Amino acid sequence: MVEKTQVDYQESGDGPVVVFVPGSFSTPAAWRPVMKLLPPGYRMVATALCGYGDTAETRSAADHDITHEVRVIEEVVARAGGGPVHLVGHSFGGTVAFAAALPGNIDLRSIATFEANPLGLIRHSTRPELFAATQDMSRAYEAAYEAGEVDAPRRIIDFWGSDGSFDALPDIVQEYCRQTAYGNVLDWHSAFGFDTVPQDYAALDVPVLLVRGALANPVIVAITDVLGRAIKNVQLKTVDGAGHFLISSHPADCAAHLAAFLAGIER
Repeated sequence: MVEKTQVDYQESGDGPVVVFVPGSFSTPAAWRPVMKLLPPGYRMVATALCGYGDTAETRSAADHDITHEVRVIEEVVARAGGGPVHLVGHSFGGTVAFAAALPGNIDLRSIATFEANPLGLIRHSTRPELFAATQDMSRAYEAAYEAGEVDAPRRIIDFWGSDGSFDALPDIVQEYCRQTAYGNVLDWHSAFGFDTVPQDYAALDVPVLLVRGALANPVIVAITDVLGRAIKNVQLKTVDGAGHFLISSHPADCAAHLAAFLAGIER
């Protein structure tokens, strides 16, 4: 028998199960601003990816396949009763949500992602040159981390957000990013290893909501455009004035889009 992965598992409410997956440098707390604004009538389950929160790090430099993250989601869904579930992810958490959904091993009701970033899709967009540029940025980040650059995570936060995004974070969040920087190095390897094509997403047979910020990084814009064209049953929403960290900066808008999407499925 395979030993179960230790996963962060937090639950509240009663009703259809909604599983919230945060991104890199994040814990279940990342989704609380949105969860608090959703209407009652849902059983809300939140977790964390490998190496964050109370979820064990099972990856290594030699083994960083995204299946480690998928096992986290599968265990959370099993603990929540096995499904069907609404799966909601932000950033790399959105990528992991798709990685968990595509094999068809989870009983899904829907998928909702906020600035999901399955990086391989950049090559199938109108801006394929962004793929190499993103690889170069991630390699520079890893080199900076290995060289002992204390605030190496600033490179990632400011890449997805904008210059000054890291400095705008509360001190406690900045320190958590520093403490979990190596986990994020592994996240980049996991993400680049998840090499999908648009046809993979065309096979999804559940409703999908794609939300991005109006001020999104061009990489997110390119990826969202590819996903929007590939997925058959899809809704696309944009949050005005928001960037990559929209679930924190614009929780009311994010909650409104998610609530409307879920209500349309459950009624």
